[in-house]
Amino acid sequence: MHILRTAFKLGKQVDIGLTTDQMLEFKSDRRLIQTYDERKDILEKFIEDELDPARASVFPIRTTEGGADTMEDLEALIVSDEIGVVQTAFDINQMRIENGLRRFHIIVIPRVRTQDGRPLSSSRIRRGETFHQDDLVY
Repeated sequence: MHILRTAFKLGKQVDIGLTTDQMLEFKSDRRLIQTYDERKDILEKFIEDELDPARASVFPIRTTEGGADTMEDLEALIVSDEIGVVQTAFDINQMRIENGLRRFHIIVIPRVRTQDGRPLSSSRIRRGETFHQDDLVY
């Protein structure tokens, strides 16, 4: 949720892409991942409890580009520092140019790390690893 908090600090309007069930079909431990509707409910509750729902919208991501290659009013894309994610953001910017749109700013947010120096991830949590809030490095 660190990346969402950052997005709300930086943006006036925050459009949040949430991966559909179909996009997660081939992900490892797929059976442990909540459905799109369950994840959306959790996300919306978090936004309501901690952020500003009036400035947020949630939309489904059905492709790797998530629609960012065709969104006309997109000013910035906030991504984690995972190299593949950053590369995808650059690739999408190239697609935008090819589609006659202006490039967006790419804002890279370092992932939260655990005491072992590895990134905190939902995959690790699904595998049963537990982390105390005080041990996380932002």
